[in-house]
Amino acid sequence: MALKLRLKPCERVVINGCVVQNENRRYTLTISNFAQIIRGSDILQEEDAVTPVRRAYFLIQSMLLDPGVAAAGSGPVAEMMAQLYTTFTRPDVQDRIARAMGHIGERDYYKALSALRPVMEYEATLLSAAPPAAAPSFQAGGIGHHAGQQAGG
Repeated sequence: MALKLRLKPCERVVINGCVVQNENRRYTLTISNFAQIIRGSDILQEEDAVTPVRRAYFLIQSMLLDPGVAAAGSGPVAEMMAQLYTTFTRPDVQDRIARAMGHIGERDYYKALSALRPVMEYEATLLSAAPPAAAPSFQAGGIGHHAGQQAGG
């Protein structure tokens, strides 16, 4: 089944590492076979990868964008995902992480990123709800079991 990308004016998309930018009008692009694709709006900048889930997202994104990183990144990303899975106690969040892990195993990095987006939102909710005294421990050591459970994790 073909993938149809509807690009907004001036929107960028990365296809197998190649940046494609649309001109000044809407355009539909049809991809007929499997390709590593990510929209520019879904790309996380490295300086924004400041939390455990965002760091995992950034590493998976790097695997999508660069086959060299994908070849070398499976060990570190598997470790990060396992830590996230054991950190969060909510079954729906664990399910999202498990789905992301499955997609990584299939080398479908875009689906892995899609599965992690709600986890990033949940993490942001936890971090914004944390008391000011607890915030530095999140940033310094990630979200631990104890801290996640305090915030409802």
